[in-house]
Amino acid sequence: MRSSLLTVSFFVFTFCWAALALIVSLVGGQRTVRWFLRVWGEASQWLTRKILNATIEVRGLERFGPGERPALIAAKHQSELDTFIFPAMHPDLSAIAMEELTNYPLLGPILRKLDYILVSVEGKRANQMIQVVSGSRRAHEQGRPILIFPEGELMRVGSRHRYKSGVFHIYQALNCPAHPVALSCGLVWPQRKWRKRPHQTCVLEFLEPIPPGLDQAAFMAELERRIEEGTMALIREHGDPETVAIAEERHRLGLTNEDHVTVADLTRRRGIDLDRHEPSTGDAEADRGAGGANKNDPGESAHV
Repeated sequence: MRSSLLTVSFFVFTFCWAALALIVSLVGGQRTVRWFLRVWGEASQWLTRKILNATIEVRGLERFGPGERPALIAAKHQSELDTFIFPAMHPDLSAIAMEELTNYPLLGPILRKLDYILVSVEGKRANQMIQVVSGSRRAHEQGRPILIFPEGELMRVGSRHRYKSGVFHIYQALNCPAHPVALSCGLVWPQRKWRKRPHQTCVLEFLEPIPPGLDQAAFMAELERRIEEGTMALIREHGDPETVAIAEERHRLGLTNEDHVTVADLTRRRGIDLDRHEPSTGDAEADRGAGGANKNDPGESAHV
């Protein structure tokens, strides 16, 4: 009930707020539209906390001095919830977005007003890099944080994908520290799922920044290591035993969103009793319950 109420409330609020922001974007300035974005991010988090009784923590802000803001944020992307938190913190941030989105009647004018870094997905890779680097330099000169998701897509809890090199080209062009961000937002708001998880805690954590000057191989390896290790640590901290066990198996195997592992498969391969997250007793009758549906992800049943 809580899950459905949140989903309906969020979509109704987002549609109405976006329509109002569209009207304002036609006559108002950039600061006004960014105010709409910040309020949308804060209100969406408020709905999640109040309706789901969820806890959303942001950690690592002590890594920034007074008045200091990150120049380049490289984050895991695990949930729609991620996209609420960043603009609420930095409404003037610039993010990489598909240029084709500007063709949508409701979204296009707002994206153009926000001055995001628009990249054509149908263009040649060399042209895409030019768009990314030039847009990043423009945003950096304006003093705006730049947000990028290095994997380039929304990931399931425990999944990982090849980190794309666009983040390195920004890091190199700006000669600035990169701030990796680990998170566990998928524990509360699973990837593109109607049903959410009430009474759950998730964390978004700014990790130790990577200083400028690394070459591409060293930077990409260090960025991926920090984000993936940090993300798995947060999942272990707040995930239930079943979710943690499945996430660890997905991560160990390097599975992407398209790869599937069932709870039954996990039990057979690793002998895990998911109710306790300990080695199974060897009693088939006692262990059979581990092959049931994922209690905390009803929309996904027993598949991850």
